[in-house]
Amino acid sequence: MELDQYLKINGNNMKIVLMTILLTACSGIKLQDTEPVAEVTAEPTKVSVVYSQQTITVQNGKAKYINFQTPQEDGSYALDCTEQNSPKPLKQKIPYIVKSNVGVTYYAESYFSRAKKHFCYSEGQLVLEVNVSRFPYKKEHLKVSKKKIDLSKKDLARVIRERKITSAIYKKSVPYLLFDKPFIVPLDSFITSHYGNQRIFNNKKRSQHLGNDFRAKVGVEIPSSNRGKVVFVGDLFYTGNVVIIDHGLNLFSLYAHLSKILVTEGTILNQGDIVGLSGMTGRVSGPHLHWGIKMNGHNIDGFSLAEESKKHFKSYESSL
Repeated sequence: MELDQYLKINGNNMKIVLMTILLTACSGIKLQDTEPVAEVTAEPTKVSVVYSQQTITVQNGKAKYINFQTPQEDGSYALDCTEQNSPKPLKQKIPYIVKSNVGVTYYAESYFSRAKKHFCYSEGQLVLEVNVSRFPYKKEHLKVSKKKIDLSKKDLARVIRERKITSAIYKKSVPYLLFDKPFIVPLDSFITSHYGNQRIFNNKKRSQHLGNDFRAKVGVEIPSSNRGKVVFVGDLFYTGNVVIIDHGLNLFSLYAHLSKILVTEGTILNQGDIVGLSGMTGRVSGPHLHWGIKMNGHNIDGFSLAEESKKHFKSYESSL
């Protein structure tokens, strides 16, 4: 199209545009830009998490897996537990860990407990009500060397000294779990003495057996029940050659009467790693493995821990 023809066709429109520009410039009026539209961002929905509350029943000498909702951030905390209706109530601090607003711990009731109920609080909020029932433990008669019953002054002094050593060890657990799968029983053999049996030595000395004894001839390999850190190896009066493993959150396992120890203190063991060979050192009437569990200062039945830890790691069990 020629320029003359274009101007004839579009001349009027161009005149209107030029007139608008001239009027604006002469009047000092500025053409305003369109105000930008503010971007609206939706506020994320906040879910209010509160402490959940539950009631459980635990037998004396047994363990219980516990989980509950909590508004706390990920980390390590402690439940304040108090015995109810007692003139001298037992008070305990039960460690627990929080991940994604879920608190996780293991509760233990002492073999010697006479309590009927405990209340456990977190930051002043009631989280756990514990009802205690009694397990019908049996009695057994054993014959051992007289010097293992009627201790000499030298042996008694040794026992007292060793109790102080182990007591200090049980107060230094790491504040988190070192394991991520259920506990296993160390041997698949006949139980020669069950946890909780009331023992009568030489028809006069009474005590309680606070572990499980497995039949094992001298030299059988003994595996760790779960992942953990070796915190003690040595020869003690009652347990003989012994290995103690810290699994975290005040949870320990013990392997006693070993003929040989195959680990060193400070080593991190995986479940199934060999800690030593079975034997008959310490106060024994024959070769066997004594397997003990210490939880929150209480000696508890290892079989109850093995069963409760399956509840903790259901996803692991279902994958087997």
